[in-house]
Amino acid sequence: MKAFNDLTSYNKYLNLSEPLHPLMDSRVCKQAIPNFPQSSDEIQVNLFKISLKKNFTGDINYGNNKYYTENGLMLFSEPGQVVSWESLTFWDGFAFVFHPDLIKQNPVAAKINQYKYFSYEINDALFMTAEEEEIVTWLFTKIHMELIENKSKANINIILSLLNVVLSYADVFYERQFKDKATIAVSVTSKVKSLLQNHYNDFSKPVQNIPTVSSIAEELNLSSNYLTDLMRAETGKSTSNYIQEFIVEQAEILLHQTELNISDVAYQLGFSNVPYFSRFFKKVKGISPTEIRNQRIV
Repeated sequence: MKAFNDLTSYNKYLNLSEPLHPLMDSRVCKQAIPNFPQSSDEIQVNLFKISLKKNFTGDINYGNNKYYTENGLMLFSEPGQVVSWESLTFWDGFAFVFHPDLIKQNPVAAKINQYKYFSYEINDALFMTAEEEEIVTWLFTKIHMELIENKSKANINIILSLLNVVLSYADVFYERQFKDKATIAVSVTSKVKSLLQNHYNDFSKPVQNIPTVSSIAEELNLSSNYLTDLMRAETGKSTSNYIQEFIVEQAEILLHQTELNISDVAYQLGFSNVPYFSRFFKKVKGISPTEIRNQRIV
């Protein structure tokens, strides 16, 4: 798999001209796309990339996930992401790509570490309203014009200030999207609960493992971070806390309604380590499994 660690080699692969600046580049998509290879095997891009895509058609794969849309959206990728595409046709908008060195000495670096959406999958793209798209388009245009007019002498402080505004708006827009999804779609909490119920639907035999945030997220075709942000928007709890509370609830049922000993309850729920189960239970419930069992006896 090819890996790209600098803008020059990445642009060359995409059949684009030299980057406008050694550490960053901006492209108007409708001008750049015709040069792109129509398809690509998996490549690793060790650069940051923020894209505003309009009128998008075609399939893009990030990792094992495939996505297709014709809606306006924003995508964020961090160094190390693997991407491939096939039957690429057209989209409009902007793409801003920059090397990690660009932000190392600027406060925006700390902000990017705080913004979870850089680790979201393409499935978790930001779908904007018309008003949001207008705001972001204006900001991308300003970044693009600064680079076009001044190239390697572009004012980095101006560009990073604009970038900071783009990221701040994206954070706000994602919060709006979380709330919208909670009201117009099937509750993600209901989906998580359903998966957990299916996992523990048969107490006649032990389950093979404990459900995790990553396993639940994979079932829902979401990234772990995006799932947790949705869960927090709906419940105020993280996905991890929700899963832990559900498991402890199942443990309580077994402790109250069966004669299984503590070890058997642990194995029944997918724990291979009984002391860990006891610590897990007490951390969530505040008392030990033995104390719960004794409550039943009393």
